[in-house]
Amino acid sequence: MGRAMLIFVVLMTAIYSGILVSMQRRMLDLPRIVQRNMLSKQAESVSDYALRTAVRNSVFLGMMAGPNSVVMWNQEFNGFQIQSCHIDSIYYTFVGEEGEDGSNSYRAISYVSGELQGQTLDYRAEIAFSFPLVAMLDLDYCIHLEMDQPQFNPSENWNHVIDSSEHSNDALFYGDVATRPMGQGVDGWKCASFGGGNGYIMHEGNETMLVNSNFTLISYAKIMAKHPSACLIWLPPDLDDPDYDPLSGGGNTKPTGAIYYDGGNMYFTASTINGVEVTASAAFTPDGKWPHNKDKWHFFALTYDRGKVKGYINGLPVAQATNPLYPFYRPNAIRNEGLYLGRIPSGGTPRQMKGLIDQVGLVPHTMTDAEIWAYYNLVINPADIQYIKD
Repeated sequence: MGRAMLIFVVLMTAIYSGILVSMQRRMLDLPRIVQRNMLSKQAESVSDYALRTAVRNSVFLGMMAGPNSVVMWNQEFNGFQIQSCHIDSIYYTFVGEEGEDGSNSYRAISYVSGELQGQTLDYRAEIAFSFPLVAMLDLDYCIHLEMDQPQFNPSENWNHVIDSSEHSNDALFYGDVATRPMGQGVDGWKCASFGGGNGYIMHEGNETMLVNSNFTLISYAKIMAKHPSACLIWLPPDLDDPDYDPLSGGGNTKPTGAIYYDGGNMYFTASTINGVEVTASAAFTPDGKWPHNKDKWHFFALTYDRGKVKGYINGLPVAQATNPLYPFYRPNAIRNEGLYLGRIPSGGTPRQMKGLIDQVGLVPHTMTDAEIWAYYNLVINPADIQYIKD
């Protein structure tokens, strides 16, 4: 009995020692596992950004290729790093097709690599999608702020709000405004968040942004519920415009063009060079709730055509107004100088924005109802996704 008990104790001690050694090894491996998981999550996020870039670039590739053609192209990235990961390259395949809907097929493969405290990782993801050529609107933006960029900050690389138009009209940001994380934007990427204080985005303007007789303003937004007023877009007048009359124009308070919310209505307004403010309005109830994860994105647009203002909500025309002096007046709007988002620059109520803004554009012509509807659906449903592999 004594020998059996001794053998049992020795066996249990050996087993217990083995368990302790195994647990110790696993505990020593735990930091590396955590680091590996962190690196994997970062790589997945950067890969999502790369695939979004691929979808955006595919429009250019498709227009360059034309129907009945195949394009294979490898885009290299040098030093494009986010956190501990960087995009190495994106490989594209495009096939154009002729047909009633003009459909096109795309495939993009992203290659991402990362390194974190000695841990390395290679991450590959793939997306296949299609969308019709009729949805590819060439809007020829004066400025287009998509907000799809790393956080606004005063660093050397990201001290501007990047303009994706051909004019490189990068805007400046001030005060309580920041980018929201991936997945928050209307296109599934990022957007600008305004805290309702002193935050705003502006561009001082140049010759590529001048509009007067015909133009369109577009923006997506989530306005905080019960917020009293909010400015989405405001085009201040050019005080050096020879046709601008500061007395009839009301100083700097009447905009060349603007979209804003106040007291239960969305306002779409423009001011003509003889000082008449043409304003259309429609009832609207903000429904934003912090942190806006489940809020619906609302689309707003204003078109101006020589004295006539039309306002749109979610792709549909909801209000219009015409200068009451038409046709006995000069119908051009006051020449604009720059652009403000999130507040009115000076004069009257600042109408500080509280909520989110995304995909803001100034177009130097009057978009039609069909173009407005197509743009709204293109951003909300940019592509028919066939599959995503990561």
